[in-house]
Amino acid sequence: MAKPATRKSRIKYYLVAILVVIVIALVLGVPRYIRFQKESRIKAIHTAMEALRHDVDNYWQTNNIISGYDLDLALQKLKLPAKVLKEWNFVIAWKDTEIYTAQMVEKLKDVSENRTVFVAPYRLIMAVATKENPLKEGKKVWYDGDNNSFHGFGYDDKVEPDWRALFPNP
Repeated sequence: MAKPATRKSRIKYYLVAILVVIVIALVLGVPRYIRFQKESRIKAIHTAMEALRHDVDNYWQTNNIISGYDLDLALQKLKLPAKVLKEWNFVIAWKDTEIYTAQMVEKLKDVSENRTVFVAPYRLIMAVATKENPLKEGKKVWYDGDNNSFHGFGYDDKVEPDWRALFPNP
């Protein structure tokens, strides 16, 4: 004959059931939370890089010269989140005037159709993760001015720019 359930055995049963529910919730929830955090970090740095690129391009188009562009001042003016500024360092690699002029002349040789010709005054705009960044210090995101494309964290699998292509004669 079966014994009636005692109060202690019911409490144990409920505790085990609650623990099972908590474990299942963690197993299902933690990967989603981690993915959410990664997507949030991707969105934050992509937004910052787009804003910086637009600011540099606007400065160039407005002033027709890049000397005088102050990166620190630009980052303040863009009002990027403090967390982004703490977790990422930004750098711009400018082109020599001769390189820029040669590229512009080359693009203007073929004017067989109506189109906008753009030659970036910079080789790349890059963000490098700091030690405060949970992604790992040194992780990179960059905008390639010659190819008009973003690369690195959250864009593709590239971990470094093609330095030899960017700076063929260092």
